[in-house]
Amino acid sequence: MTRYLITGANRGIGLEIVAQLLKRPDATVLATCRDPLNADDLQALNAQYGERLTVLPLEQADAQSIHALAGRAAEHVEALNVLINNAAINVDDSVQSLTGITQETMLEVLNVNTVGPLLVAQALVGLLRKGQNPKLVNISTQMASIEQRTYGGSYAYTASKAALNMTTRGLAADLRGVTVIALDPGWVKTRMGGKGAQLTTEESALGVLRVIDGLTPADSGGYFRWNGKRLPW
Repeated sequence: MTRYLITGANRGIGLEIVAQLLKRPDATVLATCRDPLNADDLQALNAQYGERLTVLPLEQADAQSIHALAGRAAEHVEALNVLINNAAINVDDSVQSLTGITQETMLEVLNVNTVGPLLVAQALVGLLRKGQNPKLVNISTQMASIEQRTYGGSYAYTASKAALNMTTRGLAADLRGVTVIALDPGWVKTRMGGKGAQLTTEESALGVLRVIDGLTPADSGGYFRWNGKRLPW
């Protein structure tokens, strides 16, 4: 049995990754969201797949909630094979412009998108180390590529994800024996990605899982796209 934990799983890419994983008979999934009781799609999957899916609460901006997640996860699995740090936020472009950006917006987005995944990794590393061929995947974005940053705006989101990339490199160095990568799921038709995006959630999720399935220790510290190609830092 392969045991996965994915954060931010109540909608969009996260929800689709959970749905695709549950089609695999050997997968057990721990899925987090802020309010499990009102996560209707996750609850429907839980009704269909039973004990192979466990929905757990997580408020990623709250260190106590992250600490509690580790305890709850350990009640359901003795080890993790894959941790997917997917939970993230974005805010309206108007408040991320040069004239609109504020300290409060920057810190809010950084807290969820960068600090949160680091603390989740810190809390769950014990379970990961007990898993066979463990993998830690931080869901990033092509917009985090400093080399490709030739446009303005989006200050909070791009900075938070570029910082997540740097965090990924640090985790790869610290967590020897765990394969750690940053992964861009592509521009996806979700509430965050918008209707003009290029990929469906299914296309993105299947690509993400193909990349994860194919990871080897030699890939640790890498920055990949959903189609397996490497991105420039």
